[in-house]
Amino acid sequence: MGNVLKPVQDLSQALKRRASVQSRSEPVVQDVVQDVVQGAVQGAVEEVAQEDLLQAELTKLQQVDLWRVQWGLSQNLLPDFPPVPPHWLRSADATSTAKTMLKCYHEQGALAMLNAVLTMIGLGHRINYTAEPPRPRLILAPKPDPDFVQTWRRKLISRMQQPDIVLDRLQDAGILKTANREAINIFAARKEKNRALVDLVLRKGDEAQQVFYKALSQSEPFLLQELEGSPIRIKNPSEMSDLAEMLEFLVSEELRCFQWLVSHMSDDGCSPIGGEQLQHADRPTTQRLLGEYFGSEQGETVAKNILLKIVPMLSVCLRGKAVTSQSSSDIRSDLSEDTSVVEITPEVFKDGNMFRLRCFQPGIFHCRETGLLFVGVGDVVYQVIPWDVDFLCSKGLRPAGPLFRFTVITGSFHQLYLPHCQLTSDALKLSVAHVTGDSVDFITPGQVTEHHVIIDVSGFSCFGLVTPVASNSPISGLVLIFSQLSTCSLFILLLQRNVNLPQVIKDWKQRSGAEYVETIPDCELIPNQMYKMSAEPSTFIQPESSKFVNFSDYNNFLASFQVQLAADVRRVELQLMTSVTPLPLIGWLFGSIESVVWRQVVQMKGQ
Repeated sequence: MGNVLKPVQDLSQALKRRASVQSRSEPVVQDVVQDVVQGAVQGAVEEVAQEDLLQAELTKLQQVDLWRVQWGLSQNLLPDFPPVPPHWLRSADATSTAKTMLKCYHEQGALAMLNAVLTMIGLGHRINYTAEPPRPRLILAPKPDPDFVQTWRRKLISRMQQPDIVLDRLQDAGILKTANREAINIFAARKEKNRALVDLVLRKGDEAQQVFYKALSQSEPFLLQELEGSPIRIKNPSEMSDLAEMLEFLVSEELRCFQWLVSHMSDDGCSPIGGEQLQHADRPTTQRLLGEYFGSEQGETVAKNILLKIVPMLSVCLRGKAVTSQSSSDIRSDLSEDTSVVEITPEVFKDGNMFRLRCFQPGIFHCRETGLLFVGVGDVVYQVIPWDVDFLCSKGLRPAGPLFRFTVITGSFHQLYLPHCQLTSDALKLSVAHVTGDSVDFITPGQVTEHHVIIDVSGFSCFGLVTPVASNSPISGLVLIFSQLSTCSLFILLLQRNVNLPQVIKDWKQRSGAEYVETIPDCELIPNQMYKMSAEPSTFIQPESSKFVNFSDYNNFLASFQVQLAADVRRVELQLMTSVTPLPLIGWLFGSIESVVWRQVVQMKGQ
């Protein structure tokens, strides 16, 4: 505190000396000077006291509570108090968190914000501060850079926390229509929403970008202030190739997808670029490896063609630079009805959520991992994107399958088969959500088979099955088992038949280290029905019963049961049961009976 007050104390002494020399006969002036000095000292003391209080409150928190506070600071809690960008608090201790809060909100504002966060997370105590906190002072560029959105696309997508507020402003200004907003709201992941929003703003042009900038200055001024203040090395166009500029445009997920695709390419019989070389490569290294492998000119041509397929927005942002992709050949073979289906195991990205299918001859191709069927020829990449279930509910719908994003690298496909899990006439109620960059259309399928919904496609974007919320008929389901050896536990999941199984396995491996246990998982399940699990031998099973609710969500794969085993158990028999009433009269007289709907014997692995 002494170091902070020393400048004020020095000022006090200097003013007193000057007042003594110049105004010995004017005691009133001396009194005024004395009041000013005392006020300055008192203000400094209060500020230091508030800083100390903030530091003390944060320091006494447990680590988990500090993390919760840091999360709360990134939320929109108080009017006129914008959220702190989360990456400012990443790995921050209590002292660093306090400094960031003071930087954003100043002393009284920081205490007010901490008070709001502590109240929200339920820690149950409030902090006293002496005055109404002032609104944080922000300095922004008076006139935005016309290329601001394009320049900062990558960071805007990864760091925006309040896309809905920006969407409101754009819609109020008449820039976005309701259909445009739906094409953004259908995605659950924030980064996917941000990417759809930023790319749509870029397509809409200069006016949309100006409104976007103004909206961002109101919703997330700290992020905007950071971007405006970031040093950007102005590069001479002759120093920066088109490929380098395109790579700078990509967010990390797009860059990893590009590297994965390139790492599986080969030229003139040569071995492809090793995945390990590109796996952790930055943008300059990626460009260098392409040049070394293909040659500078050919490397740029190959890379541009793939990049413009992955991120079509590049053709808009880099217009005037002759960066057009090769058009996919319009191949449409006449396939007879008895054409056999070719089974193909796709290449799978390391996270289990992205697939690549290469079909070298026209035909019907079945992806063994996802159950999708493609009619046509070419090279297609597809990945699962989380649904926003709340958005679908607002339409009276729920997911009936994963939402897939498709990108055709070469070739052409004119029909798509989406796997469904309906067992009754409810399959006829299925529709297909078709998501483009500008809207969401719900398509009535041309044909529904026992296992697939078939639609004609003229180009690929995002497609996924939906069904009315009220549909509770039996579906084709899965009973999946995951073993956690460290705790001698089995976790039982009840899921839909058309989930992305590699993604489920990957998620559980990352979440708890649990290993997937291969069994015959097929089982008929009824949405919202109660089920029980039995296991012999077992120590305990929890919960005693569980409702099948995972049918409505293709984003989270939660366990329905945990079976605890003794350490020496090597064989366990599992049974899934539900209560059924054969006839109303019998149920009235004797009650319901338990029926076994799935049974498996599982051989356990030793540690």
